[in-house]
Amino acid sequence: MNLVEVRSGVYHDSVSLMRVSQALAGRPGVSVAIVAMATELNVELARDAGFEVPPATPADLLVAVRADSEEALASAAEELGRQLSARAAASSAREAAPARTTRTAAREAEDAGVVLVSVPGEHAFAEAMDAVDAGLSVMIFSDNVPVAQEVLLKERAEAAGVLVMGPDCGTAVVGGAGLGFANVLRPGPVGIVAASGTGAQQVSSLLDLAGVGVSHLLGVGGRDLSAEVGGRSTLRALESLDGDPGTELIVVISKPADPAVASSVRAAVQRSGTPVVMALLGPGQDDLTAATEHVLRALGREVPTWPSWTSPDSSDPQDFQGAPNTPGPSESPGSSESADASEFPDGSESPDASKSPDGSESADGSDFPDGERARAVRPLIGLYSGGTLCTEAKLIAGGGTFTDFGDDEYTRGRAHPMIDPALRLEALAAVDSGVVLLDVVLGHGSDPDPAARLAPALAEAVARGVSAVVSLVGTDGDPQDLRAQAARLAASGAAVFTSNAAAARHAAVLAGLTPATPADPRPAPTAEESSAGEATAEEATAGSTGVGSADAGEARLALLVNEPRVISVGTSVLAEALDQQAVPQTVVDWRPPLAGTSAALARVLADPRRAAANAHAAGRLLAARPQLVGVRRAGDVLDLPPGTFFHAGPPIDWDRASGPMRGALMGGMLFEGLAASPEEAGQKLATGSIRLDSCHHHRTVGPMAGVVSPSMWMLEVHDAEHGGTAYCSLNEGLGKVLRYGAYGPEVIERLRWMGEVLGPVLQAALARSGPLDLRNLIAQALQMGDELHNRNRAATSLMVRELAPAIVDAAPERAGDVLRFINGNDHFFLNAGMAAAKVSADAARNVPGSSLVVAMARNGTDFGIQVSGCGDRWFTGPAGVPDGLYLGAYGPDDANPDIGDSTITETVGLGGFAMAAAPAIVRFVGGDVADAVAATTSMYEITMAEHPAYQIPGLGFRGTPVGIDVTLVARTSVLPVVNTGIAGRVAGTGQVGAGLVSPPPEAFAAALTALTGE
Repeated sequence: MNLVEVRSGVYHDSVSLMRVSQALAGRPGVSVAIVAMATELNVELARDAGFEVPPATPADLLVAVRADSEEALASAAEELGRQLSARAAASSAREAAPARTTRTAAREAEDAGVVLVSVPGEHAFAEAMDAVDAGLSVMIFSDNVPVAQEVLLKERAEAAGVLVMGPDCGTAVVGGAGLGFANVLRPGPVGIVAASGTGAQQVSSLLDLAGVGVSHLLGVGGRDLSAEVGGRSTLRALESLDGDPGTELIVVISKPADPAVASSVRAAVQRSGTPVVMALLGPGQDDLTAATEHVLRALGREVPTWPSWTSPDSSDPQDFQGAPNTPGPSESPGSSESADASEFPDGSESPDASKSPDGSESADGSDFPDGERARAVRPLIGLYSGGTLCTEAKLIAGGGTFTDFGDDEYTRGRAHPMIDPALRLEALAAVDSGVVLLDVVLGHGSDPDPAARLAPALAEAVARGVSAVVSLVGTDGDPQDLRAQAARLAASGAAVFTSNAAAARHAAVLAGLTPATPADPRPAPTAEESSAGEATAEEATAGSTGVGSADAGEARLALLVNEPRVISVGTSVLAEALDQQAVPQTVVDWRPPLAGTSAALARVLADPRRAAANAHAAGRLLAARPQLVGVRRAGDVLDLPPGTFFHAGPPIDWDRASGPMRGALMGGMLFEGLAASPEEAGQKLATGSIRLDSCHHHRTVGPMAGVVSPSMWMLEVHDAEHGGTAYCSLNEGLGKVLRYGAYGPEVIERLRWMGEVLGPVLQAALARSGPLDLRNLIAQALQMGDELHNRNRAATSLMVRELAPAIVDAAPERAGDVLRFINGNDHFFLNAGMAAAKVSADAARNVPGSSLVVAMARNGTDFGIQVSGCGDRWFTGPAGVPDGLYLGAYGPDDANPDIGDSTITETVGLGGFAMAAAPAIVRFVGGDVADAVAATTSMYEITMAEHPAYQIPGLGFRGTPVGIDVTLVARTSVLPVVNTGIAGRVAGTGQVGAGLVSPPPEAFAAALTALTGE
């Protein structure tokens, strides 16, 4: 029996969902359990397992469970609910409204020192850029990050004076806090720079077993020493550790490096005032164990015998205490004698690569009889989770087949094998002969009990005749318990070594291969020595000026100075590991971006113009000073000849126009005398002989249908800062009005009175009073309970107070009628506020490279946006029906899709963006005060700035969120919130309710794509 569900709007990271899947799969009667985000890979896995999966996007949660009975399936479904609820509760318990991006978290956690990014690789660039832009060092645990993005990040980090650790950085330790896959290490004098995660864990764990601690471990990513990246982070980390007073010796670890880059690093090492040991893996160079022993000798410490468990009879973890010894001039404990010739309990020695099957000596296998060598060699199969450990083992073994399951190829869409061993276990199950060599890496973030699943699989392999060897990397402080894990693995029949080099040599010998011989021990460096050639482990102590040209003290990263506080974004298991270490952290509630936007996001975020362009555009919007300067006839100030009408929203023709739009256009025809009846008006409009155009194309906005005709009177608003001008029609009031699509006689009569009386009187009053400062008036109204879209009561009162004396003076015989009309219409100010918003947003237009939204508008069919860097282009999607409350007997079936230019208020940080300032309005749109606050605070996630004048008392006079950024909308999938009136879908119905609505996500996705070509 199958359960298949696709849950929209539900996100959990892949590791959390993997654990849920495992919990369900372990229940009685459940044969298959897939709980995962509906990526292409996961959907394919579910279909391959025989599930019929409905259409889904990567932002949806896929549940596919198969059980042998209805009872088992129901029990699994109940457990699924508990698991997901528990994880959601654990996430929400951290804080009421967690940040959705690193950018927001960095603003809120001012004392943060480092950002840990572990989101899927295609999305890591955006979060890492946020960190660098905020002046924070960042560890990018994520893999599958394009190298071009890595180079750009590291170039910007260099300019910002911070460090980029990664991408594909598996481990780091800063100020005692372990990030990523981190072993529990004692503090000490050794600083590590590692272009190798598991290599760093091997060296630091061996040091810990020898009683030596680490000051800082700075991972730099596996590609840092490649030709493309050029060692940027390695050089920066070296420079900083050289200036760290707690670091007495530095170790540089890397897989095979580009020769030219390695030379640059060696040159930097020669300038270091701190001794440096270089462990650059490669043919003829020291293995990591030998390099570790070299570090110990350089510090004057004894080199111990590295713990190993080489048969089930010696698997008691107390059998091996790692007792130190002092090597003679020809010994290299752990990497040669003590690692490869460890004794079995019966006193016999482990197989030696220098002996042939009959016991005769052979250094390279050349003394074997013809054909004997081929018969002696057994297949050697390396199944590794750590890339550097895999590389080291392959170099040492001299043969065999090795697979790094931590490589990008195997982790795309999957958890890392240190967390989820499923792929390795499948590969192990397929081995039926020869020797198998595996690594097991302990520490925070890794599988909490790797032996639980691996030991039984090893025992089965051993029963099939396979010789098993395990490289066990960890410390006695690791939460998995190093020696208990070793005991269980050894009990399965595997030989277990804490030295990967020793494990590789042991496996090679068992396979009949001749492993690489470890280098002879090297003397400890002195203060006068400096080496920088092709040595396998190198030290340098020359000079005291630091690695770079800057003073060492100045070069030291803030990352190494401050108490560790982390911003964690991505995999929950790494955040949990920080909690286990009691490291203070801010957890980002990261979600996948809008579907299909990842590639465009990366390109737009990498645009070198973007930061300055957005700062310029947002600065102009914020600086705008809108003033009401006049009331003018539309035909006198706009390009609006007879037979032309402007309308709200993106351009639309009659055939696609909605009911209220058609009704308003017919009313405009009647008002202008272009038709004698609604029927005639409709017929003429249908022929296409009447010109229609968007208000926005003419510096104009209109509420709801937004129809503007030549005889209408318009509010004229001027920007005293930038010189722009914008217009909006006069507000008709509520009830049966043109803007909602009504066109009856009373509507036309009211429009005529407004043209003959209201407009001229207001113009005369403004001529007497002078310009009205709308910026100041809006700021006051926000502090009096308005949000300036659906609630304008305070703003209307303030406007009347300013104009009333001038109205009386200018037209005493008409003043009563005019003031009574305004007094009966709490929305009278809305139109002035819209024009103020329009002129402010227009100031931010046409800035190349800017992703700031300068218009949002609806025509009752389409919802469109315009973006500063894309000129006058519209990006549209279907307008949605608002969700809210309805008047009288009206309901959702009576509602038209959203309509009007009034979303220009939200565009500049008012309306839905300022609902926290207007708690009364939320009752009108079907919510409560908490909803209003949540709506406003969520908008800070997608905006560039906070308005300096428009402040919200209930949020501590915080400025309203302003400057919608297309990239932030795409990254967070948080859409702008709009509160609006609801028009009846039938022409002439009028307003039927009010509610909340969001723009279509495809409009922002299209704008983002367009920005890549600008």
